[in-house]
Amino acid sequence: MRLLRPTWFEIDLDAAAENLRTVRRLVGPDRKIFAVLKANAYGFGAHEMARVFTDGGADALAVADLSEGVRLRRHGFTLPILVYPNALPDAASEAIRHDLVPTLTNLDAARAWSAAASGPCPIFVKVDVGLERLGVPVEHAVKTIRAMLELPHLRLAGVCTHAHAHAPLDAAYVEWQLARFTAVIDELTAQGIDIPVRLAASSPLVLHLPQTYLNAVDPGRMLYGVTMTGEAPAPAPLRPAFHALKTRLIEVKELTPRARFAEAAPFPIERPLRLGVVPMGSADGLLHLHAGRMLVRGRAVPLLGAPSLEHTRLDLTAVPEARVGDEVVVIGRQGEAEITVADAAANHGLQTLHVAPAIGERVARVYLSGGAVASGVTRGD
Repeated sequence: MRLLRPTWFEIDLDAAAENLRTVRRLVGPDRKIFAVLKANAYGFGAHEMARVFTDGGADALAVADLSEGVRLRRHGFTLPILVYPNALPDAASEAIRHDLVPTLTNLDAARAWSAAASGPCPIFVKVDVGLERLGVPVEHAVKTIRAMLELPHLRLAGVCTHAHAHAPLDAAYVEWQLARFTAVIDELTAQGIDIPVRLAASSPLVLHLPQTYLNAVDPGRMLYGVTMTGEAPAPAPLRPAFHALKTRLIEVKELTPRARFAEAAPFPIERPLRLGVVPMGSADGLLHLHAGRMLVRGRAVPLLGAPSLEHTRLDLTAVPEARVGDEVVVIGRQGEAEITVADAAANHGLQTLHVAPAIGERVARVYLSGGAVASGVTRGD
């Protein structure tokens, strides 16, 4: 594999496909699965992941904003695409033109969608039951949804929520939120309003609380095999789609202590040392991706100073045989040594969820299947 810029992110397509099958086994054949592709599929690449999930039997796709949905349509994806509430009302016409289903959270947004539509316009409505972020307040949900449906063209395709579910999971707290949500569903149903999709279960609930499944689920991070620090072991095995983050040495040279201006050096040089440089820096997200060390020829080597925009220095003194072109593992395994996603996250006080999305877009995504590079799906050059 030759990359013009030798820095790349290896992604296991087979793992993502297996994780979708795990979701299907958990929720059964009759519930709809909305495969979540927000944040460029959590950093793994929305186009390629959408293909995996479409081929694997997802019923719909879900994205965080309209631009993500538009790109998927332009790539030819025809499954229903649910857009979570991130757009301003003036984007309604563009969403309708690309057959995207909005998630509405207030009556003003509903009026904008109604005005932009020239025919039936399916909508989801999000109810805030505890996350205190986006959604119609649960106390006003029934009244607000009824008012939305009195507007021309709007048709209720589903009602959804996102429970506040931190690790470790507090089942009683989640069930209290679920009860608030189902009370809204029950009241709307009692008033004769049909609700085709009832969506409350994101990844932690899919994994641990089957009572939240209702008739649809929207797994996100679990499709990519991401588990959270402090989370209980999953009842079904997940395979990490994060295979490795790698680069190569582009410079190797010997340094000696300075005779003058030693205190002005970019890092202390108190003894002769071997310096290595890799073409990966803060512009690639490395400020939040490294574990304080990288692997070269199966050995951990420390960083020297902070990453710059384009480059990072390594202390290769303990690896005298290192040469330009050698593979450098930022996250992953090399020989018997390994740096995990959790190692990188812990070094910066982050949850594991935030590591892959931090990998810059110019880092090539290299997709693996059957242990080899999958033909035609390398990105970045």
